[in-house]
Amino acid sequence: MTRITFYPMKTINKRHPFCFLAAAAMLAIAPVDSPLGAETARLQEAITETVADLEALWAEEACETVIVKKKGHPLATVACSGNFDRAQRAKFLDVLFKHAFVLQTESYRLRPQHGMYLYKTLFGRRVVYFKLFVRNANDLWPRNPVVGHQVALYIQNLRSLSDLVKWRTLGVPLSFGVTLGRSDTAAISEKLKEYREEVYLAVPLEDENIEVADGSLLTISDALTPEKLDEYLKDIDEEGVQGISPLYCSRFCKNVPALRALFAAMKEKNGERELTLIDADAHTESSFYQTARIMNFRTFRAYVTSPDKGNFCQALDAFLAEQKGSASRIMAVDAADAEAFACVKNITRREAQSADFVKISQMSVTNPFR
Repeated sequence: MTRITFYPMKTINKRHPFCFLAAAAMLAIAPVDSPLGAETARLQEAITETVADLEALWAEEACETVIVKKKGHPLATVACSGNFDRAQRAKFLDVLFKHAFVLQTESYRLRPQHGMYLYKTLFGRRVVYFKLFVRNANDLWPRNPVVGHQVALYIQNLRSLSDLVKWRTLGVPLSFGVTLGRSDTAAISEKLKEYREEVYLAVPLEDENIEVADGSLLTISDALTPEKLDEYLKDIDEEGVQGISPLYCSRFCKNVPALRALFAAMKEKNGERELTLIDADAHTESSFYQTARIMNFRTFRAYVTSPDKGNFCQALDAFLAEQKGSASRIMAVDAADAEAFACVKNITRREAQSADFVKISQMSVTNPFR
């Protein structure tokens, strides 16, 4: 007795940008009771279950799949809309391993917000390929391609409208952090929206060295008390906020439950809108970045400079002078740092500008600074 087996397939919309693959059915003919037939049935079942689990890594209806043959071997192609960062890649590989696919090789091609990943695996002695197309991605493993030296300046601790006007005279893309809880927070935020600038909240968080904060300080105990946390966040205009960053934070940023409570409250307040988190905490013991990534926020780690140390220009010049090719970095700068302002002004006046200044939303890498 002979059975004709169709590998399961979903038809991909041919208008889809990745749909240069033709949707086709793959046939396998083998006697049902033969060892080859049994092996083929197990392989078919494994591919079916694996594809279902891979699609489940993204939001519902974010993926489409087609299964064909590649040089006589099964090829399962999954096209998804969303991110594919280090954590997502680890989950992707875990699915393959769970279904007994042994990874042989991994290759990829990247361009801004799009990526193609090809995995050659073994199922027993059978070669099986899995191809992943990712589109509309803010994060791609291991990085998005960057040409030259990309710099996002994050101007935090805005203390007045004059600070804002001064930095905007530089004529380069900037992202601004408005300190939460100051008397002029609302006025500065409104002016940023009027200028159509990106607005981030610099949230003063409990610090070992700060007793009286510039702004409204959130303590660990208040963050862990839902009523007090709601009260602290009640005046935030979630419609106009791109993300948040920590201000101070040496004690708070070591407390993972407090961080998770704050991030969860911000996510709930923001609804469907994506928040970007900027780790502007210079302390090495900080858990801000790792906690945000685990909670699936788009997160960047910034290189933090201080007006007291006068280290901005030295750090920026060293980064721009690197010869290792293309790279990106977010630099967190205090709005009162006159030396940093003069440094950027000087760079923009050079005939051959060596930096590609962008806003944080335009950053092309998952984690520009480690």
